Amino acid sequence: MSFIWVTLSLIPANSQFINLRLKIEPELNVTVEQSLDFGNVVSNSGYREVQLGDVRMGVFSIRAYYTQNIQINISVPQELSNINPAVAERIPLQLEASYNNSGVNNINSAVPLANNQGLISIYDGDEDLYNSGDVWQEMFLYVYGGIDVGNIPNGIYTAEVVVSVTYE
Repeated sequence: MSFIWVTLSLIPANSQFINLRLKIEPELNVTVEQSLDFGNVVSNSGYREVQLGDVRMGVFSIRAYYTQNIQINISVPQELSNINPAVAERIPLQLEASYNNSGVNNINSAVPLANNQGLISIYDGDEDLYNSGDVWQEMFLYVYGGIDVGNIPNGIYTAEVVVSVTYE
């Protein structure tokens, strides 16, 4: 038993330590850059529209790995309702969306999103980003539309538009 102890104590012991630090980025990040805003409206003012390119349109940025495909679904209510539950009158709402996956926030390159949904490549540029080292890209989603303001009582009218973005 003592012979084994001596033999083991004569074997040189080397050790190595590895200090490993990983930074893992999320595969998808969605940011509201600007909320859709129809502004202050007056009762019986008729149809009010925020068009693509208007400073009051909704703008979302979506950041993801440049080879990813994303599924966008926008759930739009049919009307705006008063925050006072006693008010029954509603304002009809119609919304549309367009996207730009060129990597630049530019409405001139925007493509309409049919039926407010679609499967889209996060980046549709010509250059090979993998070799440049910049593999994260941004695409932009624009939300715009109109409301038809009839004879309604004064108040604050709201609705919740849900933009769902999932990746493959």
